[in-house]
Amino acid sequence: MAYIFAAFIATFITFILRSLRWMILLDSPKDLELHKYISTTHIGYFLNNILPFRAGDIARAKLLSVNSNTIKFSFVIGSLVAEKIIDLWIVGLFSIFLIFFGFNNVLGIEFSIGILLLYIITSFIIFGNNYVANKIQKQFSITKNFVEGYLLVSKNKIKLGSISFLLWCSFVAYMYALLKSLNIDLSFQQYVGITVISSIVTSLPIAPAAIGTYHLAVIYFLTLYGIEIDQSQTAAILLHSIFLLYTIILGYIYLSFEKVNFKSLIDDNKN
Repeated sequence: MAYIFAAFIATFITFILRSLRWMILLDSPKDLELHKYISTTHIGYFLNNILPFRAGDIARAKLLSVNSNTIKFSFVIGSLVAEKIIDLWIVGLFSIFLIFFGFNNVLGIEFSIGILLLYIITSFIIFGNNYVANKIQKQFSITKNFVEGYLLVSKNKIKLGSISFLLWCSFVAYMYALLKSLNIDLSFQQYVGITVISSIVTSLPIAPAAIGTYHLAVIYFLTLYGIEIDQSQTAAILLHSIFLLYTIILGYIYLSFEKVNFKSLIDDNKN
C-alpha cells in the first residue's frame, strides 16, 4: 500500500508541476492564480478520459481563456502546443542519456532514431529564430494569437526546462513506485525507457484515456525487459488504473467547484 500511496503523491506532484509550467509559459497573467491552472488542468485530463482525440486539452484551454480577461482561446491553444514541444524535447534529452551510456536497447533502435529526430526538430523550435512561424503570423493575421502562444516555448527557457525536468522525474517515480508494488525490479535506465515510451503513447490522440494503446506499450516493453506476460499485463492495468482513478476523482471534484457551464464554453466568442 505504501507504494500505491507514493504513486498517488507522485501523480499529484506532476499535476502541480504541469500547472506551474503552464502559468510560467503564459507569462503569469495577473488575473489568473496558480490554483486556476491546477483546476483547469485536472478538468482537462478528466475530460480526456471520456472524450476522444484528447478533446479535454481543448476544453481546458477554453476554460482558462473564459476565466481570463487578458488571454484569448487561440493564444492558450498555442501554449498547449508549446507544452508538447517542451515535453518532446525532454523526452529526447532522456533518450540521449540512455543512448550515450549505451542503453539504446532499452528503447529499441527504431524508437531511438525517431525520438532523436524529434529532439532535433524541437531543439530548432525552442532555440531557433522561429523565422517560419513569424512569417506565417505576418502573412495570415488570423493565426496571430495562436502563433504568439506557440512562440512562448522560446521564452523563459531555464525555468521551463527545470520544471519540465522535475515533471518527468515525477513520471519516472510513479512508474518506479507501482512496478515495485508488483515486485518488478528494473534498472534505472529501464524505468526511464518505459516511462518515455508509455508517456508518448498516452499523448497520442487515439482512444479516450489511451485505453488499449497504453497497455500494449507497457506490456511490450516489460516483456522486452524479461518480465513474464502475466505480470506485464497486471502492471499495465495497475499503471493505467491508478492514473485514471486519480484524474477521475480529482477532475470531478475540480469540475464541481468550477461549476462549469459547457454551453457558455461553446458559445463564448473569445478567439
